[in-house]
Amino acid sequence: MALFGRLLHAAALELERDIDRLTRLLPSRGDGRVRMLAYAGYRNATELRVSGRIVRFADALDPDEGFVARVRAMLAIYNSRELAGVTVRLEHDGRSDDVVSDEEGYFNFAIPIEEALPFTARWDAVTLTTPHHEMQTPSVEVPVLAPGTDDHWGVISDIDDTVIETGATNFLKNWRRVLVERPQDRLVVPGAASLYAMIARDHRAPTRPFFYVSSSPWNLYGFLADFMERNAIPHGPMFLKDIGIDATKFINTGHADHKIEAIRKILAFYPDHQFLLMGDNGQKDVEVYAAVVRDHRDRVGAVLIRDVSGSCKSGPNAEHLAGITTVGVPVYCAESFVEAHAVLESLGFERPAEAARAGEGS
Repeated sequence: MALFGRLLHAAALELERDIDRLTRLLPSRGDGRVRMLAYAGYRNATELRVSGRIVRFADALDPDEGFVARVRAMLAIYNSRELAGVTVRLEHDGRSDDVVSDEEGYFNFAIPIEEALPFTARWDAVTLTTPHHEMQTPSVEVPVLAPGTDDHWGVISDIDDTVIETGATNFLKNWRRVLVERPQDRLVVPGAASLYAMIARDHRAPTRPFFYVSSSPWNLYGFLADFMERNAIPHGPMFLKDIGIDATKFINTGHADHKIEAIRKILAFYPDHQFLLMGDNGQKDVEVYAAVVRDHRDRVGAVLIRDVSGSCKSGPNAEHLAGITTVGVPVYCAESFVEAHAVLESLGFERPAEAARAGEGS
């Protein structure tokens, strides 16, 4: 079976490369401009990380034109052409660094720096350009999170059914929402806005760092960022999923593997921070967070779970939550986050007036 899997992977990889070579020879479906999709970055005192993707989209469609237009607009997000071999330049603090996009169009910067973290959390900025490409992308200013040294709390949060209502446990409902609903059509999870505001103090400029770990594909980054902005969810770097095929992966890794790897990366990057883990029990969050607590007990301040499957008190999820509680990490698990403020208050978080007002709309 392992041999069959390797052969299937090799065949699929070669097929995708053939398709990519063919599409590069075809006339452009869009306006001919290369689009740089840059994702919010983050840094500590010794390293700065920024990533993104080089693609060419089809012409933009107006999703307000009706049902069919909405479906076509969402499909266009997924149906992008990736551009490999494009040089991307990052300029910051008087220096510049170059990387080249890979066969899936992705680029990643991990730049050594010597720059102390600020006392209060802030967003720095870097500039990205594609200096040597014949269809030059305009420069893009990318926000980079710099957590403050005045507070050592941070948040690692899921997105689907934790922040945004998706119905991820219902296949048909989830895909209807993915294909039809715009960011302004989607609903925020009850209690999420006020709870996250309580932690952040200011959703536009959080005084505590937020990181979002999700199995949603990178194609949805812009959609998710738009939704968070509209619903007063704190800004933060996202760790989404690459669902393509390359020499190291076949389609994608599982939900748990992707999330555990991303969380471990965050914990290693910020060794002085303690994190709240926030998610739901519709897929693998509870299992993932239990594994993180086992390996990093002293780094997790609390686990807050939204119950979308009725498994808080029975089954494997209940066993995982009991294990988390046994080692002394507080656990909250209920149908919404409306009553979760008490857990945070027990940890010393204060509920400011801004959080109370945000809660009125959640």
